[in-house]
Amino acid sequence: MLEVEEPLTKEGNGSVAVPWRLGVDKDSLFGDIAGAGLAYDKGTDKLQVCLSRDTGNSLRFGADGCLYAPGGETPVPDVCARPIDSLPPAPNVVGAHDLAGLMGPYSSPYQVDYCLAAGVDIIHFRTGTSSDGVGVVTEYADHRLSAGRSSLYLTQDARRVSSSTIRTTYNYAGDTDDPQAWNWGDDDVDLTKRKDRRGGWYGWLSQRYYQPLATDFLRMIDGKAVALLDAAPDPALTAVPEAEAILGPMQAVLDHCAQSWSMVGVRELANATTVENQGITAIMMPLRPATWGDTTLPYPVADLTAAGVQWIALYSRYADSVFTAYKSAGIQVLMRGTSRQADYARVSALGIRGALQYDPIYYRGPGTVTGLGGRDYRSEQDPWEHRRMGTGQLTYQTDQQSVSSPSVRGRTEAAEQGLVLPSGWGGGRDRVSVLCGWECPMTNSAAYRIGVDMQWASLASASAANARMGLLFGAPTDTDLYSWPQGDPVLNPSGMRAVTPNCYRAFQRQNGEIGLGVFSADGTYTVLATRTSPAVAAGTWNAYELVVTADQVTFTRTLANGTKYTVTAADSTWRGPYFWVEKVESTNGAANGFIGKFRNVSYSAG
Repeated sequence: MLEVEEPLTKEGNGSVAVPWRLGVDKDSLFGDIAGAGLAYDKGTDKLQVCLSRDTGNSLRFGADGCLYAPGGETPVPDVCARPIDSLPPAPNVVGAHDLAGLMGPYSSPYQVDYCLAAGVDIIHFRTGTSSDGVGVVTEYADHRLSAGRSSLYLTQDARRVSSSTIRTTYNYAGDTDDPQAWNWGDDDVDLTKRKDRRGGWYGWLSQRYYQPLATDFLRMIDGKAVALLDAAPDPALTAVPEAEAILGPMQAVLDHCAQSWSMVGVRELANATTVENQGITAIMMPLRPATWGDTTLPYPVADLTAAGVQWIALYSRYADSVFTAYKSAGIQVLMRGTSRQADYARVSALGIRGALQYDPIYYRGPGTVTGLGGRDYRSEQDPWEHRRMGTGQLTYQTDQQSVSSPSVRGRTEAAEQGLVLPSGWGGGRDRVSVLCGWECPMTNSAAYRIGVDMQWASLASASAANARMGLLFGAPTDTDLYSWPQGDPVLNPSGMRAVTPNCYRAFQRQNGEIGLGVFSADGTYTVLATRTSPAVAAGTWNAYELVVTADQVTFTRTLANGTKYTVTAADSTWRGPYFWVEKVESTNGAANGFIGKFRNVSYSAG
């Protein structure tokens, strides 16, 4: 027996399977003790300062969440400005790389709205200069406008096109029939392909838009975040010199008097000096290293400090020693990372200022990390039903910032809900999976249910026993689990490091076998339980349910006719809060392609 009195609460029955869980009724507790100047907000579940609504009161919450009494005659300013000087301290700056490019096109106005609504600290976007000297928004580091994705009749460098032409260019954001083929190339002759297109790799509802100018984005941002106008082109992709590319973006900042809340990104040190001489903050944006763990400094530290450079953004591929070298010199360092919540541990350990992430909303978490300002996103339900990508939908490729390839996170299709993972996806390696980040971290990782439907849209021919789909679950972190071949420059050209998986696996093989397995702390894999069931049929959906309790794991397959097949294992090794859907064709690189589909992914606690 267990009896409690308010404000304590209890759940469970005291058994091994359902132990007592003590809690606190915050409404009862804080409602009683909140005195003058304090208020308990049930909506946010926070005890906070009570702000008077009496006329003349100027006290408010500042951009950093603390109390702020603005000067001047107006008690409430028109804009809650967030200049560079107000950015959070290390390691809590969170920026949106390429307008949070995992969620939408890199140059779309609605992605600016998305970043502003989410309250990110820095909004990064690519910029260049038009033929008439105007700052324009580009999409990639090649500063090119593609006829393959827009109403242009000829693919061209932004520097060779007038601002009038650029501003009236219509972007389609995808192909007409196949959202996997997000870009059918730079075909400047075949006008039969020139038709309205919808969707694209970002999902079928990714809307079309006119190509913006830099001033359009600055008007939208308007000091509510720091604007990072990245004018550093990749010299291997364009002949436009950086010294020309920065002219338009600098002028846009000056025209908006936006020096206090804007940065201009450059790669060449001489251009950083030019930017600084205009009274604008320059941030160095070196190219991405070819391999992980690169220890080469992109710039001598002394050169940056002598030039007065205060900011630098380094790709996560650089070794820790590179980050430390600049940080120790007093330079503010941002990590251009992979958007996983596990990255925050590295940013924190290095003590650098923060990160620029392709999925910043997922990276900062659901409000559980003090100082990151996250908001709970976990009420999102089955984004694939809406033919869109989900928050935190990350794979082995997105860790390399390869975010626009059709093989990265699969695709959605208009005809039917669900995520499609094409044949060949994963390169014939083990633990090829998609993080279901919109459900992670799970609110209760000790006891929960996960439901998912799976379908073989086509069957593997080389090895029906090896082909499998299922779940990876119970991991303590969201570090990607892909089995990268080590020391193989062909299969692993970026030198991605080996990962020790710490999780469970629930699987369905093509031959019908279902089962449960576990990876031990050293990564050794052990099958816990298996049983036979009918072989899968192409084009048929099957429903699956995973049930996890304190000391047991159960996995059930339900056929279309309602027949159930279940495996159970008594094991309590992992109870972490992250899970993935997994599709494995082979584990040795052999070709064994099949098309897999997932839909109706759901998590519930208890």
